[in-house]
Amino acid sequence: MLWLDYRGAPQTIAVIKRSVIDSQGKASVRALAEEVTKHLPSKDTVSEALAFYNLVLDRTRYMRDPRSVEYGRAPWVLVEQMMAGHTPGTDCDDQTALICALAAVSGAECRAVTVAFKNMFYKGRRQYSHVFAQIREPRTGAWMTLDPVAGDKTQEMKGRVVAAKFWPIV
Repeated sequence: MLWLDYRGAPQTIAVIKRSVIDSQGKASVRALAEEVTKHLPSKDTVSEALAFYNLVLDRTRYMRDPRSVEYGRAPWVLVEQMMAGHTPGTDCDDQTALICALAAVSGAECRAVTVAFKNMFYKGRRQYSHVFAQIREPRTGAWMTLDPVAGDKTQEMKGRVVAAKFWPIV
């Protein structure tokens, strides 16, 4: 999906949310979630979340959007590409949607977090430059940050954030 008339974080989040909801009905998404968690103990939600995160790290490649458009693909499309042996190029919104879709088909609560690293505004609205997924651990209620773009530098990335907005997905 290409957005030639990109209007900021609310539009990106709306597309992520819609694509996650649509992907919940796809058998391929459920099959992949089951495959990557099959060796985990039942109800080990922390390990499930980490399995989804590691899947994105291992089976996709980070790639920025084209210069003049916002480019995104539904999680089920990415899953089908991976199941066919491909390594799709994904950016932060693709990765967020994919992690949230895998979480959703597994019964987990997920949200997206948009962050700004600079105090930039356009027409009075804050400009966010990055998005990542968080999954709620049901026993403690704690949110686990899953950001394949930042990878092992996630804590460092979070330290550079000047503003964040939380968006429920499922």
